[in-house]
Amino acid sequence: MEATLLDVGAPEWEAVLRTARHDFYHLPAYVALCAAQEQARPCALWVSAADRSMLLPLLIRGIPGGGFDAASPYGYPGPIGCGSDDPAFLQMALSAGLEVLRDAGLVSAFIRLHPLLNPAPPDGVGTLVVHGDTVSVDLALTNEEHWAQTRHNHRRDINRALRLGYVARMDDEWTHLATFKQLYRETMERRSARAFYFFEDDYFDGLRDALGERLHLCVVEKAGAIAAAGLYVETDGIVQYHLSGTSDEFRDARPLKLMMHFVRGWAKDRENRVLNLGGGVGGADDSLLQFKIGFSPLRRSFATLRLVVDEEEYARLVAARDPHLDPDVRTGFFPQYRSD
Repeated sequence: MEATLLDVGAPEWEAVLRTARHDFYHLPAYVALCAAQEQARPCALWVSAADRSMLLPLLIRGIPGGGFDAASPYGYPGPIGCGSDDPAFLQMALSAGLEVLRDAGLVSAFIRLHPLLNPAPPDGVGTLVVHGDTVSVDLALTNEEHWAQTRHNHRRDINRALRLGYVARMDDEWTHLATFKQLYRETMERRSARAFYFFEDDYFDGLRDALGERLHLCVVEKAGAIAAAGLYVETDGIVQYHLSGTSDEFRDARPLKLMMHFVRGWAKDRENRVLNLGGGVGGADDSLLQFKIGFSPLRRSFATLRLVVDEEEYARLVAARDPHLDPDVRTGFFPQYRSD
């Protein structure tokens, strides 16, 4: 097996994207954007063996006090490539990749798997943690079947919004980008979200540059006023619900339900295969997950893989953080030396 860390401009990275089903999380420009946000180095672990290959985007970060570790970019950038749906090959590829990460001086790696592209997680390497369900919509179904799968209270609120004059559409001219930013931040404040989720303007502007025509802005409006807005990304037959915000003034009309209903039909009309709505906060079975389940019964597990590359250094860092922590426990916050 040949294994190495690729920089974002490496031709091998683009070669994998040309042949393997992927999502926008795997694009080098997106990985570079996330790296800039987190002051990290964008790269991908690439492993090749005969007619099989694996590509895994990573952000290499400096550890406070010295050393390095790696984490997935924001989202679901699990391993892709020829053979990436074979747990046995993934196990071998990741095992080979550990040597590369060790040679690069890394202590650990935190990997978010893709609920659609990694249906069979690798076994026998690292610690696998299943967090909970995500919700996706099968776009091969008819519009009538989609409507029948929509929960009763969602159908009621969608019909009510339409009667009241709300309209959902794609803002192809990006006229309302500034309004989306405002609504998104208001929504994060309302939900008491972590500081990480309060993205600055350079993130949203960088997202447009990185994703180009893959990125779409959907708005729900009434008489010219924007009630809700959301970002959706279309890549290789997958449409991802990325971020959204709702105006306080229009919350009672539940405009996000109308938006989801509209995007479901829009994505189908464009001959995509699946609309992924994601899950609850941190994979929890919470009100956000239940909201999404109201649009489709199709669920897929979200899992993370925790790799300790240097056991001795990992244990030292954990002990320095809190001597009461057990470095062998890897099912909670990981890596433990970064815990609050």
